Amino acid sequence: MASFGTLTWIDKTGGRMTLLDRLRETAQAVQARAKRRLAPKRLSDRRVEDILPPDSAIALEALSLCREASPLFLLNHCLRSYFWARLLDESDEKIDQEALFVATMLHDLGLAPDHRLSCFSDDECFTAVGAREAKEMALRHNWNEARADKTANAIALHLNVAVHHHHGPEARLVRLGSGADTAGLGLSRLQPAQKEEVLRRYPRHGMKEGLVPLLESEALERPHCRIAFLQRKFDFTRMVQAAPFAE
Repeated sequence: MASFGTLTWIDKTGGRMTLLDRLRETAQAVQARAKRRLAPKRLSDRRVEDILPPDSAIALEALSLCREASPLFLLNHCLRSYFWARLLDESDEKIDQEALFVATMLHDLGLAPDHRLSCFSDDECFTAVGAREAKEMALRHNWNEARADKTANAIALHLNVAVHHHHGPEARLVRLGSGADTAGLGLSRLQPAQKEEVLRRYPRHGMKEGLVPLLESEALERPHCRIAFLQRKFDFTRMVQAAPFAE
């Protein structure tokens, strides 16, 4: 059976959640909240200027596609998500930085104007767009199937309430970085200077105003997708609007 939230799961189900999926994700959310409350608060001491995104051919291609396809608020969201992920990463796991960067750049490609799913699509999850593009791009750059799948799944899984360890650190970090930038999750562990520097480099350009209607549209048009579940169960767009950013 395909793991929930992976690209294989989307290919098999169209990204439609079952009752069991919804119950499982709700339980995951309860566990995640309890874990956050109990975890000791450790402030990150990593410097923003020490984080150097990869400049390989595939990284530059992913960045170029994101830049060409996305309105500025969405482009900068992807870039900030990468930096938040790197700043918040407390593990000692070896990270495939190219895979992480490509996945972060393409994780919201399905929300870009010319890449959104049509009403005739069999898919009910916008993450499929970026995941498939990332896999095709990786294979064009001669990555092996396992590495290409890892990158695609890091995108597909970022809407899960929690990402299990066996999916790899890249998937966990895309989830971490995107959650920080949309709903402010984990940002209390960063120093004010770290947050200010990321926002100085990549301003939000009306992120809340731009993103909320897209999420509401996805939830309305695709009622069985994970965004619709997050909206119904956790009022996700309210979380976005309440995030600790001015815009």
